[in-house]
Amino acid sequence: MFAVFGVAILVLLGVLVGTAAGIIVVRVGRRVRGKRRAALAAGPRRALLAFVAENGEEGSEDLIAIPDDAWRAALPAALGLLGKLRGDAHSALVSVFLHRGAARAALADLHARSAVRRARAAQLLGDLELREAVPQICELLTDRDHEVRVVAVRALGRIGDAKAAWRMIASLDLRDPVPSLLATQALVQMGRGAEVTLSAALDHPQARVRAVCLDALGLLGATGAVSRMARVLADDDILDVRVAAATNLGRLGARGALQPLIDSLDPPHPDALRAAAARALGDLGAPAAVPPLAAHLDDGEFQIAHEAAHSLRRLGPPGIAALKERDNDHCREALALLQPDLVGAQ
Repeated sequence: MFAVFGVAILVLLGVLVGTAAGIIVVRVGRRVRGKRRAALAAGPRRALLAFVAENGEEGSEDLIAIPDDAWRAALPAALGLLGKLRGDAHSALVSVFLHRGAARAALADLHARSAVRRARAAQLLGDLELREAVPQICELLTDRDHEVRVVAVRALGRIGDAKAAWRMIASLDLRDPVPSLLATQALVQMGRGAEVTLSAALDHPQARVRAVCLDALGLLGATGAVSRMARVLADDDILDVRVAAATNLGRLGARGALQPLIDSLDPPHPDALRAAAARALGDLGAPAAVPPLAAHLDDGEFQIAHEAAHSLRRLGPPGIAALKERDNDHCREALALLQPDLVGAQ
């Protein structure tokens, strides 16, 4: 019995010693590989720093000539720079990546079985701002992996090709869509060329899609879409979409937005919409909004009176004068936020 117990103890000790030795070997191996990678990357990193210091005007040939193993070691640093640089320096570094075949490899990896490889490929192509890759990156908007879809949206935003706008809008109708704010930002990055597509998408049956397109139009300053947004404000079936329309009409600062917002101040419109319209009139900055806002300083709904008072404050002297003519808590609160010399000047 004791002999069997002793053998078991020896076997257990052997396993522990073997495991410890294995851990040590792995750690030593990692340390050795890390030192080797650091040594390989040292030269390329210096070349990258010199390249950035010269704003990409010199040093491209040196980066292209770096041996493949050394380039792989320095690749994380190069990718970090690629995502941060702009202008001529970015264009020069893009040329280096293209010469080294990075775009060709990334395009192939867009179809890899690994979600990590697909995401990394999309990010690289986005950082390269490679418009030729847009159709293939658009295919990732319906990828089975959520994180891959997120990276694809960011990449398309970085590239900024308005031809991708409709595919991105359509992807918002998926069961597990990307965050609305991320999609809005990417659509805005596509610029004024996406306005027509965004305006057309205000007829989309999905409320979330309509709200995202309204936000993108507002952030783009798409004054040509005022009448279309005003129709959404008046007629959409979803309250949140109508509130988004009011908010973004205020952002546009266009004269055509004034009357639709004034029309939304009164019942029977929902209180949430009336409050959004009052806030948007302050953002609009039109002095003609002062009388209708002043008429709601004593509104029975707290939020509406509150928004009306603070919008009048933002409208400058005419609005401040209207606040001083009325004595209630909302007016006093709004006036208290003004600089003393500005109040005294009225």
